[in-house]
Amino acid sequence: MRVAVVQPGELGPSEAALWAKFQHTSPLSLSPFLSLTFAQAVARARSTARVAVVEENGKIEAFLPFELASKSIAIPIGWPMNDVQGFIGSGALLDARSVVRRAGLRAWRFDHAPLEQSALAPHHYHRTTFPSLVLDLTDGYQSYLKALKHRSRSVTAKTAGQRRALERAVGTVSLEWSSSRPEHFRQMIDWKSDQYRRTGIRLSDPTGFRIAEELATSNSEDCRGIVNVLFAGEQPIAVHFGIMGPRDLSWWFPAYDRALGRFSPGTIMLLALAEQASSRGVARIDLGGGVESYKLRLATDSYALVKGAVWASRADDAASKIYRQLIYRPLSAFRRRTHQRWSNPDR
Repeated sequence: MRVAVVQPGELGPSEAALWAKFQHTSPLSLSPFLSLTFAQAVARARSTARVAVVEENGKIEAFLPFELASKSIAIPIGWPMNDVQGFIGSGALLDARSVVRRAGLRAWRFDHAPLEQSALAPHHYHRTTFPSLVLDLTDGYQSYLKALKHRSRSVTAKTAGQRRALERAVGTVSLEWSSSRPEHFRQMIDWKSDQYRRTGIRLSDPTGFRIAEELATSNSEDCRGIVNVLFAGEQPIAVHFGIMGPRDLSWWFPAYDRALGRFSPGTIMLLALAEQASSRGVARIDLGGGVESYKLRLATDSYALVKGAVWASRADDAASKIYRQLIYRPLSAFRRRTHQRWSNPDR
């Protein structure tokens, strides 16, 4: 095995074509967070961005995008804005520990890696699997609604009532699928910053803002930004900034006018967005990791994500696992209860 570490912008057309080909090895690999476009946007904002290019017998078999948190410790590229992390590869068997060692790293940590990535299986943290919730639109919006009603009949009726109340109070509700007006993107930033003013927001990092701003204007097939705007009359009341891959929309930064929070504009927008997305051929809306209550109410499918770390040294790996077992056992129990809630919403 040979591993070369380069900056994302140093990859040429042949490597880009291979990267795109590797992304089609599984549906989850098509996530825009695993795209070269995402990696290169991060690299233009952060000088710490890198890609490990993995070769076997002179042939590239995988890419691992990452960032340097220190001289020898790596984290997912674009963290903490990256909702899907891991190898982009041909499907060939990989020794993740060897990749990290040959990349000159002591460790690579991950917190949103698909459980399906077999190369990372030996490096999962104990009991840290959690769901990434999904709106499944594969068979169309009406099929999605039927599945949603099967899980909870009250969701659609309640949202429809809130929408009617909002229209009486403010004006007719409508959704603009894709806005190119800068003020709408800025409105999302302002609302989101206000929402998290006490705890901080990912976009409060200037580099995070630059990454999002660049992706908002991207039209690449593997990762393109989209700004959805929900109006009541002429008034924007909710804005979502997401990124599209070849088949799915990743729900990324939703925000709304808190003065209208009693109408649940975010939920109204997500259902309206699902209807339009389905008509445009979007197979899924990926809500990302996390179990916020609105995600639990509206999701109809999920896939598993997991946390972990690949250590170059087996001794460091063993020490890390022992430490986590001692410190994080109560948190693991909480995650198991949360996963059970998703699996059985009536519980």
